[in-house]
Amino acid sequence: MPFPCETGNVHGNDSTRAGRPRHPRRVIRRAAWRRQNGGKQLDTRRRSPRRGPGGDRLRHMQAGSTGSRPATRGRGVRRAAPRNHPAQRHAGARAFVSRTRVRVPRVSDGLVVRERLTALHLGATPVSLVCAPAGSGKTILVVDWARRAAERGERVAWVGLDESDDRPYEFWSALIDALIEAAPADAADELDQLSPPRDRVEPRFITALTEVLDATQPVRWLVLDDLHRIRSADVLAGLESLLNDLPPGLGVVLISRHEPELNLHRLRLTGTLRDIRTDDLAFTEAEASELFERVGSSLSPLDLARVVGRTEGWAAGLRLAAVSLSGSSDPSGFLAQFEGDRREVADYLFTEVVQHLPEHTYEFLLRTCTPEQLSVDLAAELSGQADAGKILDRLCRQNALVVQSGDTSWYRYHSLMRSYLTAALAREDVEAPRHQHAAAARWFDAADQPLVAIEHALQAGDDDYLVRMLRARGLRLILSGHAPTVRDAITRAGTAARRDPGVVTIAALAMLDLSDPVAADEQLAALTRLGPPEDARLAAMRAAAVVSRALLGGDVAKALRATGILDLSLSGDPDVDLIVLIQRGPARMRGGDYTRAIADLEHALELARAQGYDEAVLTTLAQLSGITGAACDFPATQSWTSQAIEYASPRGWADSPRLAYAYLLAAWTAFQTCDDQTQAEYAGRAIHALPDAGNVEVEVGVRSMHALARFEASTGEARRQAVADFREVWSSPMADQVSPAMVGYATPQEIRLALAVGENDWATDAVERAARLVPDSAEALTMRAHLLYARGRATEARRLLTTALQADLTVHQESTIVAANVLAAVVDSGQDNPTRAFESLRRALDWAATRNFRRPFVDAWREVEPLLRTHQGRFGHSEGFVTALLEREQPERSELADISTLSPREIELLRDLPSPLSVKEIAAARGVSVNTIKTHLGAVYRKLGVSGRFAAIREGREHGLL
Repeated sequence: MPFPCETGNVHGNDSTRAGRPRHPRRVIRRAAWRRQNGGKQLDTRRRSPRRGPGGDRLRHMQAGSTGSRPATRGRGVRRAAPRNHPAQRHAGARAFVSRTRVRVPRVSDGLVVRERLTALHLGATPVSLVCAPAGSGKTILVVDWARRAAERGERVAWVGLDESDDRPYEFWSALIDALIEAAPADAADELDQLSPPRDRVEPRFITALTEVLDATQPVRWLVLDDLHRIRSADVLAGLESLLNDLPPGLGVVLISRHEPELNLHRLRLTGTLRDIRTDDLAFTEAEASELFERVGSSLSPLDLARVVGRTEGWAAGLRLAAVSLSGSSDPSGFLAQFEGDRREVADYLFTEVVQHLPEHTYEFLLRTCTPEQLSVDLAAELSGQADAGKILDRLCRQNALVVQSGDTSWYRYHSLMRSYLTAALAREDVEAPRHQHAAAARWFDAADQPLVAIEHALQAGDDDYLVRMLRARGLRLILSGHAPTVRDAITRAGTAARRDPGVVTIAALAMLDLSDPVAADEQLAALTRLGPPEDARLAAMRAAAVVSRALLGGDVAKALRATGILDLSLSGDPDVDLIVLIQRGPARMRGGDYTRAIADLEHALELARAQGYDEAVLTTLAQLSGITGAACDFPATQSWTSQAIEYASPRGWADSPRLAYAYLLAAWTAFQTCDDQTQAEYAGRAIHALPDAGNVEVEVGVRSMHALARFEASTGEARRQAVADFREVWSSPMADQVSPAMVGYATPQEIRLALAVGENDWATDAVERAARLVPDSAEALTMRAHLLYARGRATEARRLLTTALQADLTVHQESTIVAANVLAAVVDSGQDNPTRAFESLRRALDWAATRNFRRPFVDAWREVEPLLRTHQGRFGHSEGFVTALLEREQPERSELADISTLSPREIELLRDLPSPLSVKEIAAARGVSVNTIKTHLGAVYRKLGVSGRFAAIREGREHGLL
């Protein structure tokens, strides 16, 4: 329904400047390192990190296996489209994804080709699952297979998953970026329009993705590496849906340490899935021999059998042993010391690898170990070594410590190695990890990667720097769709940071963006305790937060008075101005200032598009639909709702909660213009997309429209239940928080529906509620007149209509005047006053014709149709509209207007008809004469359009009266 605009919730697009990588700075030498570390001198003294305070050798702190490919844990930079690329301006909103995670990893020349696996398993079925413990060689196997597929001309999309992908938004962002990375340009353009769901399963998104994959066939293979990091039920449900409906020509390879929580049994039963397990991946002696030879360690058959037996063919153990043996003069003695199960072997091998590294290499690893992703330039800055790229390249070629992606400037350490190095660094200097995190935070901030920078600032415990970052970057991150990250960062921050007024303001906006009013109230209360805002920027942001909270469900008028947002001047900061405008628009509408409300939102739409905030664009389009609907400009409402739906669909947002408002307005406009099919379609979509928590106005409107659509499409008891559901919505406390525009649109329909099923008391309750919510208004008087006319009190109804049509009376929406004039024409015609009936009808048509506003005429069609035909040709510029009404095939239940005029006594009589009592017995039971009962029965039969008792019973049941 065209009610006040949706929530103040604002989401944005991930393809903004806040998330695009800038080219990293070049090598910064030691002087810069000292500046970023508080003047601390870079310590280059030679030391042995291998001895603890007591002189004993330090062993690795974490026992267990290690993989052949370092895990990716950080969130990096989302790949930006090339300059002037046609998809750049219309890219969907997605999380930032490092390019290193969406490219097939590179492996060294020491790769052992394992033909028996690639020939027998991978690619033999549409889905392959490579499932084995960490370090079993899963990733290296699939990398080799992917390289061969690429040589055959088959495109391979690769996703290296990490813990941060355990949410729908991040997971599907990474998958889409991987597809884009591998796809040809035309297919990449189509994929780049997709935007993933934020925090739940959205089947339409999966459908949209599948359709794009089917239509464009961008890749032959999709690889999901480290799938065991994904535990989210929503993510797994979406992935399961994709696997069960794979487009022809697309194969998927899943790599996981353990069986993923997916229902794969069906795929196995149908032969769609092939498993590769631990036993398959175990190295044979021949393969192990080739592995050792490639790193320059030739083993005797006895030593080879020993190491394969003790490691059970575990790839990580063999590879680490081979790296360690490359400089050993006594391989047999080295291998003879291997004892215990796999965990002990892993612990021992890890320690021995580190011990055999050159001193300067180990020192380099210590000075660069905190970032989860490491560029050559960042490594040079942290270590102070200009040859950082050469060192990283050498480590990468060793195939055990570092993984390099197709982009040769980015690397990442194996997660176990990183944890060992970080612990070793802390043992040397407890403050060293914090200093390194602080330096990394500043580097990523300067490289325009604020999400990574915030994480490093948190790890550094640098509250002052974190506060500066959140104040400068927080609003942009919220607008670009990263409210969860901002919320989590503030939650983890120190007490001092969480008490900063700027941070608290950002926290409140983040909570509101996530539709968490309880948490938002806590932050707004904290702001009140902190006192007035310190500058105009914070004042504007706080005002937007207060109004946004009121729009979610509260006293909007009080919020407007408290903030003065209606008179607030724009600052020139596009982000601050956007957050103000996107709240001020619906706030103006609450006061009936539609013109300036539309102006504010059109300005907000311009800013959101310029900044690339996709979700803010969608929100603004929906709000413009609502405001033009409240202003009764139905053609404009149809235009804005169409734009919103068309904007959302290619981005995979068909089921998005922020599209619920647009669907509602589309349904309501279709209802007012009597497009029943469109109304039913969009009412269904609106209830499906309705969020669990959000704007009260939207929820009341969507639930009311859904009940109305069900009423129009149902019969009998189902129809009565639809009316009961409509009444339940408006009997809840939420009804007290909605706008006058919504009351003016919805309550007349509630009255009509209640009368149609014979519930006169429900209709009376609705009239009394309207008198309380919109007192002394044309709406309240028109509704009461409708009820009086239905009860046969036409003279009293006409007196109220005369008052309602006075020029000095409050009118919340102009369509009320049309409805009042239509009812006045009906009453005047019934009282044999044709001249006045024609004038009332003409006034109604003058306004309704230009807006195709048909509903009031159709609702009273039995009485209105004769008037239209009698005066056809006298309506001037409205004549075309009248002709269209008369030519339109009326719904099967156009007689509802007569049914609604059944008096309470006639309804009571109708409900006596199914009884076995005769007419005479009914008269006796009611204490009236038989002639009186017959007179009332005649009126009932006439209004129902029937000629007898049994037909009246059938019609009464059809319309929910019995």
